[in-house]
Amino acid sequence: MSFDAATIDRIVANVLSQIGSTPAARDDALIRDVTPVVDAPAPRPSPAPLRLDEAVITADILERKATGTSVVEVGKKAVITPAARDTARERGIEIIRTGESTRSNAHPKADAVRPDAKPGSPSALVCVVRHTDAVDRVVDDVLPGAKKELLGCPDDAAKLAISAICRGETGQVLIVAEQTHRAACLANRNDKVKAVAVRDVLDVKAIRKQLRANVWCIDPTDMSWFELRQLIRSIDL
Repeated sequence: MSFDAATIDRIVANVLSQIGSTPAARDDALIRDVTPVVDAPAPRPSPAPLRLDEAVITADILERKATGTSVVEVGKKAVITPAARDTARERGIEIIRTGESTRSNAHPKADAVRPDAKPGSPSALVCVVRHTDAVDRVVDDVLPGAKKELLGCPDDAAKLAISAICRGETGQVLIVAEQTHRAACLANRNDKVKAVAVRDVLDVKAIRKQLRANVWCIDPTDMSWFELRQLIRSIDL
């Protein structure tokens, strides 16, 4: 028996149609088309901070007590020494103050010590040695985005100013202390620092005409809130 070409084409088409409609063929097509769905990993819980109640946080305290932790919580008015800040960075420890959140939960506060802080931050640094209510109010009002550190003496303030400028963490530092000339003198030991002590707006204007200062030292003693505000605003950090 012989078949013409048209008949052969119909037979082949019918066979192929039957093969394609079999359950096995349909299952194979489904397997090829299905894309596996992988659930996203659950977020890691935030690390519980280690609480340190010391009034002054030193590098020695961190080395002794902050072993095996990545977050340390200190008091709102605790003094963090420059050496402690360096130790925190080296060990990948984040230091937060009471009431702040870790960087995994919210944006960190300005004065939190973060191990992942990158150089080139435009924020000014305020080193407070002489602490008053007026200083807090004025700094929060005039420099809301500044990093603020409470320190125990002008020597520590000068060291922190040098460190911050040399690391590229900031381009401007304000030191609030009674011994302004001492702080400026110590800070000027570094070639990258141009520290000055100023008493009023006229001092600021005169200095700006002569050099580009990057560390400003002021004494808030006996200054009214208005005078202090005008002085810090004129520095224009």
